[in-house]
Amino acid sequence: MNSTSSIFLLLLSCLLVLCVQGEPSTGSRKCKCLNGYIGRVRPELLKSEPRVYQPSSFCPELEIIIVLGTKEKCVNPESRFGQHVLSRQERKRAARSTTASQSNTENSTSL
Repeated sequence: MNSTSSIFLLLLSCLLVLCVQGEPSTGSRKCKCLNGYIGRVRPELLKSEPRVYQPSSFCPELEIIIVLGTKEKCVNPESRFGQHVLSRQERKRAARSTTASQSNTENSTSL
């Protein structure tokens, strides 16, 4: 094998590794909520916190997924419950950023 072929194979291998690292970890390249939304949700039946997926290059839609029993169901982000989930998530995010900025301020003033 000559040096040109070796360099070409090395370059091709590097490109392959970079492409694989850029793939999403879920392996999904499409929206998760393709089969519509659940109608009503009884919050006491939720098995875990709702997962919110922001629009991305793989899916242009905002998606909210909940677990009821052993099944995952999609919630309409524009529904009353969907709006409740989104506002709750925003409050949690704001509380985390406020707590982080307060601890940074305390650390810098104690020096």
